[in-house]
Amino acid sequence: METLSLIELGRRDYAAMVAAQERLAAERLDGEIGDLLLMLEHPPTYTLGRRSEPTDLLHGPEWYEQRGVAICETPRGGKVTFHGPGQLVIYPIVDLRGIGEQPAGADRVDVAGFVSSLEESMADALAEWGLAAGRIEGLTGLWIDETRPRREDFAEADAASAAPGLARGQIRKIGSIGLKIRRGVSSHGLSLNVSCDLDPFDWINSCGIEQCRATSIAAELGTEGPSVTAVGAAVAESLAGRLGVELRPTDPSAVGLEEAARPDSVA
Repeated sequence: METLSLIELGRRDYAAMVAAQERLAAERLDGEIGDLLLMLEHPPTYTLGRRSEPTDLLHGPEWYEQRGVAICETPRGGKVTFHGPGQLVIYPIVDLRGIGEQPAGADRVDVAGFVSSLEESMADALAEWGLAAGRIEGLTGLWIDETRPRREDFAEADAASAAPGLARGQIRKIGSIGLKIRRGVSSHGLSLNVSCDLDPFDWINSCGIEQCRATSIAAELGTEGPSVTAVGAAVAESLAGRLGVELRPTDPSAVGLEEAARPDSVA
């Protein structure tokens, strides 16, 4: 069985991890390393995807700087989103040419299928803590909906039917997806709100959806909730199962990421 290396990195600077992913994706493309999952958290950071617009930031740079939030452009797809302590981030450095059924055509990979696997893996993890979450057709990421108490209730959900619930705040975003695919190899990936501060999501036009309200596992449970590490392990196990590979914990030094995280990191 093929393996998927799980590498826990604690809390790492966003810009440094963009550079690390570029290097690792190139090494994966050249066959120097195998498939990886990088599991970590970031300091408070807004990341601007390739489809971001100036109006996605509701304030000027100095306003965010005063609140301790960095702003970084990123090569991933999507628009603006927030990363911060208490949010699980997983970056899959995976050669999609070896995953699932490949679409017809030279050098094509099943990106949609991989995105679905990431979303469903987050939903699998949330189910372990009794939360029903699902995908909404036309809206990327993972959602909680007060009117859909079971996961299967999301089967017919789409952007048009979700609009009233978004406006009322009964539909809330708990997980995000933003990938970069270069010659079949993925980088960047998913974020899942575990126990992070939700206020910074209100300071942006989150993911380009004006009425997008963010939530977290802790907010939905009304308690401290699970640790980022526990949720990350659940997501990784589910994803490995969906991809049909064996998950293997791996030391960061195996891929040149042995630099210690700051003392305030969360392992």
